[in-house]
Amino acid sequence: MTTPRLPFPVPDERARLFVDSYADMHDLVEDLVVPAGVPEAAATVLHTARELLRQSYYCYEFSTVAVMHSLIAVEIVLRDRVPDAGKKPLYQLIKKGAEDGVLTARQAEYLDYGRQIRNGMAHGQTTHTVMPPAMAVPMVTTSFTIVTELCAAPT
Repeated sequence: MTTPRLPFPVPDERARLFVDSYADMHDLVEDLVVPAGVPEAAATVLHTARELLRQSYYCYEFSTVAVMHSLIAVEIVLRDRVPDAGKKPLYQLIKKGAEDGVLTARQAEYLDYGRQIRNGMAHGQTTHTVMPPAMAVPMVTTSFTIVTELCAAPT
């Protein structure tokens, strides 16, 4: 008895709404570069988020996973930067980070918005969990930017 092999990936029909070919996916993610100085755990998560965006050409839902994954990288860095972070939930890390000046008001606002989206999906409150790449790329870019800014800021 042999197990049937999965077929090679084929482009998701919805991918044609935002690019013409897989090669075009590079243009969507080429600016998502992890700078030196980002902790390895966060850098690995950001690289994965970028690749999930690229692979959303084949599996459209990967763009949503990329957004959720990129927030993990921000949380990793916040745990390093926020005093007494312990096991506080992301909501408290954002609040404390803003209060302590680790996060700017703009960063805290963006992160709280992303946190609400993540929580809605993770807890089954959001019924439509497919985020088009056109919406996902700016959100992942924001995570990259915040991680970069937090790692560049003096500790």
